[in-house]
Amino acid sequence: MLRLLIGKELRELRRTTNATWLLTGLALLVGLALYNGYTYYTTRSAFLRQSQQTTYEQFVSQGDKNPHLGAHFGFYAYKPTADLALLDNGIEDYTGNSFYLEPHKRGEVKFREVSDATALRSFGFLNVGYFAQLLLPLFIFLLTHNLFSKEWENGTIKLVLSARVSTGQLLVGKLLAAGVVVGAVVAVLALGPLGLLAAHLGLDGLVPLLPTYACYVAGLLLYAALLTVLGGAVSLLTRNSALALVVLAGFWLLGVFLVPRLTSEVARRTHPATTAVAFDDHTFHDMQYGVGNEGTKDQRREALADSMLARYGVRRLEDLPVYFIPVTIEAAEKSDGRVMDRAYAAIERNEVRQNRLVQLSALLSPFLAFRELSLHLTATDLDTHRDFAAQAEVHRRRVGRIVDAFYQKNTVAGNAFWRTVPQFAYAAPGLGWRLRHATGPVLLLLGWSVAAGGLLVLAKKISL
Repeated sequence: MLRLLIGKELRELRRTTNATWLLTGLALLVGLALYNGYTYYTTRSAFLRQSQQTTYEQFVSQGDKNPHLGAHFGFYAYKPTADLALLDNGIEDYTGNSFYLEPHKRGEVKFREVSDATALRSFGFLNVGYFAQLLLPLFIFLLTHNLFSKEWENGTIKLVLSARVSTGQLLVGKLLAAGVVVGAVVAVLALGPLGLLAAHLGLDGLVPLLPTYACYVAGLLLYAALLTVLGGAVSLLTRNSALALVVLAGFWLLGVFLVPRLTSEVARRTHPATTAVAFDDHTFHDMQYGVGNEGTKDQRREALADSMLARYGVRRLEDLPVYFIPVTIEAAEKSDGRVMDRAYAAIERNEVRQNRLVQLSALLSPFLAFRELSLHLTATDLDTHRDFAAQAEVHRRRVGRIVDAFYQKNTVAGNAFWRTVPQFAYAAPGLGWRLRHATGPVLLLLGWSVAAGGLLVLAKKISL
């Protein structure tokens, strides 16, 4: 009986002209999303790899220089394109991808691609993630809004129920029929990028990504299933296609546009971000005058000189067995590093508070819950960006220590020394780390699934 019900629903859908146009438009959008994702992933990956190698080669080929001046020549640490950015490029365009490594001051991540884009980029970048988060729900709601209500509008509900069909079979049959169509779209969204990744990376490159990819597809299936159940429940509850469409479209608009905008505004006002001017003023003051009993920069330098004289048992700095200037540079690096660590930690705490509000808003929008899950699994989220910035800073200090140690005994560094400075290489955290940071979105998606199921049970009791 279920097979007959599913076949009947699919035949009706195939005869509907609107459904044909809808599926045709959907196929074009999916094709465009795959093309955009693939070109973004391949061109950006190659560009960043080449840039990383070029900047490092320039640094290690700079020739004979004073070690400290040579360190200021610096080089960039680039954040490589995320391994699943073909699916979702997340916030990559807004966070920047390069960190300048030079002495004294922690760099800022620069080159935000959105700053070079046209205003049209503010509408979003159509890839698989964008399609799944914004357009797939609309398609599912258009598909399911009359799933049950058409039986009342056509006057066929009594005919259907008078046949040897239980209400449970009717419910499951119609939802499975919708699920077949939605599942086909999800299959294209899942298999299309997988094929493109296999073509670009080869089997050896693809295999390590499969566990993370499988988690992404599982999340996408859960998301599509809960939206299908939700659409069916509203159709059953309202018994009116127009009303069901208004309710579902309103819910989509609310969840996709209104809730994120309101949450962003609330987060900005509740936990205002520090301005660049205030940040620079604050860190400059702490570096010059110290915090607590640290003393001013001059006082710290005098204390350092006294400790060096005492350590080597000499009375003049000129008699030290090492150059004093590199020693002061190394001490300043440590002192300034503490100031920058405190300042950036305060910024990150504020970002965490803002992000927590955004995640809580997913209680009102399953679309935001899936978006958060997508960002974390594809490593295009804020947590991964912070991890990159932290590792780049660790590398900057490591380079500083290598140069300062050399400078204490040498006044000229050549290419032989510069080549001892290690290249920077970043790898995004693995699946376990990503899942731990995605616990909230996963729980929210499960909660929305339970709520959609509960609404369907309630609608069945009321309407059937």
